[in-house]
Amino acid sequence: MSIRVPLLLASLALAGCKPQAMQASYHCADNSRFHFSRQSQTVELIRGEQRFQGYMDERGLLTWPRDAAGKALPDSFFITRKQPDEMKLYGGFAGTGLACKLDKR
Repeated sequence: MSIRVPLLLASLALAGCKPQAMQASYHCADNSRFHFSRQSQTVELIRGEQRFQGYMDERGLLTWPRDAAGKALPDSFFITRKQPDEMKLYGGFAGTGLACKLDKR
């Protein structure tokens, strides 16, 4: 009986968390747009008329092609499991955190 209580509590805690999407698109507070695909580990950032394509790792660290050097692009992004409809970009023009919302399909 004592083993069931912690398992029940753990399953209830996990029920409140939503699994992260394999791919998603977000629009940010500064009108930038960000898209990622966990399957192909690719990202796309659209800022104004410029479009940048890069790569991500499993921790959300971003790598951009050499021709994007000096463009002050973000170096990471983070999505909480509790609020998968919100994301933050960090580094570069995003500074200490640029808030982005999930695009509704």
